[in-house]
Amino acid sequence: MHVLAASVALVVALAAAPTPTPFPLGTLQPFGAPGATAPPLPNIGRVRSAAPACSAMRDLILPSFAAARRSDVRFEETRKKLPNYAELVDDQLNRPPVYRESALARIDEDATKLMEEAQIISKALGDPRFVRPTDPEVIAEKQALQQLYDAVASRAFTLNEFVMRQQVAIAKNGIDTSTAAFAGQRGAQTAPPTTQPLPVLTAPPGMPVLMGNDLSDKQVINQWAVDMTRVVRYYENSSAKTFLPIAQKCRG
Repeated sequence: MHVLAASVALVVALAAAPTPTPFPLGTLQPFGAPGATAPPLPNIGRVRSAAPACSAMRDLILPSFAAARRSDVRFEETRKKLPNYAELVDDQLNRPPVYRESALARIDEDATKLMEEAQIISKALGDPRFVRPTDPEVIAEKQALQQLYDAVASRAFTLNEFVMRQQVAIAKNGIDTSTAAFAGQRGAQTAPPTTQPLPVLTAPPGMPVLMGNDLSDKQVINQWAVDMTRVVRYYENSSAKTFLPIAQKCRG
């Protein structure tokens, strides 16, 4: 019960935070919404009611909200790693490739953890209580949780795609793709050189492209991480404002 009380308190704190400028979910890239800082966490009590909305609050909303916040904590660590990774990419003459690979592996671990936390929210949304609900408060809970999931999952998937593109770039850097290497046997037709750019150079809108300038790349990748954090914080605040009045009705 202490965990539930703390989770409800967290919802209250975020709901009380200033409302950032709206940012449509359909334009999560390039993650440009301003965020808000949550105030100290008050305690509003325990969730005890057996009402449908309270049951969903206790079993689905609070664990999902906790997962979102855990992903925030993990991503704060990622934010510190990303500029360092950019520096390694831009200093390949003085840093052996193993340093870059090791740094990327740690970011990959973060991306995996973020996706696991997003999956917790996804499973909550798939609960039978959220399948064609008729209770207005349960409907509101589901809609707010869906928005929160979209933001949390988008951050996780985007980071994961960044990692995959960097992995491809590392792999290609270690392979000789010249025509001489693939000419084959004597007399065989020489294969034309590939003209398809590396995925790392064709990132989707909003994802940073590391161009080789240490200072610029570190600034770009850091801002990318900051913007993703702001978007998730916005939807945490937004969903908390929906959850708060329901949580207060359910308090013990």
